[in-house]
Amino acid sequence: MTKSKTPDLGLDSIKDLLVKLSVPAAVGMMVIVIYQMVDTFFIGRWVGTLGIAGISVVAPLVMLVQSIGMAIGMGGASLIARALGGGNPRHACKVLGTQSTITLILSLLAVVLGVLFEEKLLLFFGANGEIYSYAQEYYHIVIFGMPFLTMSIMSNNGIRSEGKAKTAMMSMIIPGVINIILDPIFIVGFDMGMQGAAWATLISYILGFLYILHYYLFRKTVLKLRWQDFILDSRIVKETLALGSASFVRQGASSGIAIILNHILFDNGGELSVAVYGVISRLFMLATFPMIGLGQGFLTICSFNYGACNYRRVKEVIYKSILYGSVINTIIVILVFIFNKELTGLFTKDVELITESVPAIFGVMTSLPFISIGIISSMYAQAVGKAKDALLLTLNRQVIFRIPFVFLFSHIWGIYGTWGSFFVADIFSLIVAAIYMKKKINRINNYLTQ
Repeated sequence: MTKSKTPDLGLDSIKDLLVKLSVPAAVGMMVIVIYQMVDTFFIGRWVGTLGIAGISVVAPLVMLVQSIGMAIGMGGASLIARALGGGNPRHACKVLGTQSTITLILSLLAVVLGVLFEEKLLLFFGANGEIYSYAQEYYHIVIFGMPFLTMSIMSNNGIRSEGKAKTAMMSMIIPGVINIILDPIFIVGFDMGMQGAAWATLISYILGFLYILHYYLFRKTVLKLRWQDFILDSRIVKETLALGSASFVRQGASSGIAIILNHILFDNGGELSVAVYGVISRLFMLATFPMIGLGQGFLTICSFNYGACNYRRVKEVIYKSILYGSVINTIIVILVFIFNKELTGLFTKDVELITESVPAIFGVMTSLPFISIGIISSMYAQAVGKAKDALLLTLNRQVIFRIPFVFLFSHIWGIYGTWGSFFVADIFSLIVAAIYMKKKINRINNYLTQ
């Protein structure tokens, strides 16, 4: 008898499941991070420091739009995994169809608003001084790829919910590889500068979406959609948006922080400081992609077993995810600290930019070994359907602590205070997350002793 390639979320060992589901997700994220780094590399080397500052301004705006797909996808992933765990695949299909319709409507609306208010948005997101023209060149092309990106992100979570981690991985790898191939062709070969980077990104978004569309139309999948599945179901819409609100706030808050930082950094250090943030944000994404992959794998396993009332496995996946994440992040942050100048030098030859990036790396990255507690706590709340808890845990890290500390520390200590505020805010938020998880584990223990 041939063994199924699809893992059994209710029976396979938690360790094996985390590897099978998290590694492909992490690899997919790694490719996305690499292509963003490649973007920054070619722009930094062939356009210059202002080009890096330009994409640093557009990045949070793109992040805000793509958070639509992330929010709906993560909210729907919890519903789909629990439906499959409870033996109801038909309901899982209805969830996927409904969230596809919501995502398409909202992403198209975002494009319309993005085009109508282009100048105001760019200025609001920090396109000050000479940065504006570079940001505009990139933005007015990339914005039209947003529906393809949001639909891909949303669908990727649905694919992972049915245990097809490798397919979900490929849906991220394909656009990443295409972008990496096209960047040097357009930016260097055709001498298109910022526009070349934008066209490479747009084409990669479209082809990535076409791969996912092909999967659902022609490949073997549990989630076989019918036309009636795309009709909006108000109950599913409400629950999806409620559960996905944490992901939206997580992404939206990151975007909001980026807006605030772009303005604070420009006021304190001009275009150079904004470019530093562009470099650091890429390095941070490089450092955190394994944890993001682990969190996505955790969400699928936890949701399925919670839906099946298998609380012992829920507890096990919590402990192992936090442990593995902490170990991996500790190794990563040590390597980043050792090779900080070499890593920064990948993006630019500007000695001043490299020098100014060093204190930023230490401020932003120092808390990295501990963030698995915060990520798993928020993911757990989403996995078990606690929408308000997930939202509050996200607000805790990104808004309640980070924004006040950024303003306070930057006012007192300038740019160096800005970078230091990241560490202090993270520590406070992680204490709150740890208290929350301790209470939830105690409740699981009560279930197990009954």
